[in-house]
Amino acid sequence: MRHVIVVVGSRAQLDEPALRIKPREGESQREIIWYACGNQEHPANLLDDAGSFLLKALRTPFLAYRLYQLVHSTRLWSGKRPLIAVRDRRLTSRIAAYAGKWGGGDVVKADPTDNAPLGPTRFLLDADGNLNLRSD
Repeated sequence: MRHVIVVVGSRAQLDEPALRIKPREGESQREIIWYACGNQEHPANLLDDAGSFLLKALRTPFLAYRLYQLVHSTRLWSGKRPLIAVRDRRLTSRIAAYAGKWGGGDVVKADPTDNAPLGPTRFLLDADGNLNLRSD
C-alpha cells in the first residue's frame, strides 16, 4: 500500500479541491492529510496564515519535526516511501518538502504553475493525476 501525505498550510488550501494521485496498477493507496498546526483534529491557526514572523519562527521547528516523525513512521510501518504532496512554495511547503525528504518520503509538486519546484521535489503531478519524474 502506498501512502500519500497531503500538506495543508493555509485556509486557501483547505478550500481548494482535493488532490487526486492515481495509484499504479495493482497498488492500493491511502491518503493522509497533514495540517500545519498544533492540533490535527481541529485545524486552526495554520502556519501560512499566521501574521507574526515570531510566531512562525517559533512553530516551524516543532511542525517540521512532527512531519518528519509522521513520514519516518509511515515508511517504517508500510515498507514503502510515502508521497508528500505540496502545492506551492510557501513556508509550509518548504518545511514539508525538506522534513519529508529527511524522513524518507518522495516529494510531489502538485500545483500546475510554471514555478520551479522546490529542491527535494522528486515527482511532478500532471492534470490527470499521474506522477512524472522530475527531469531538470
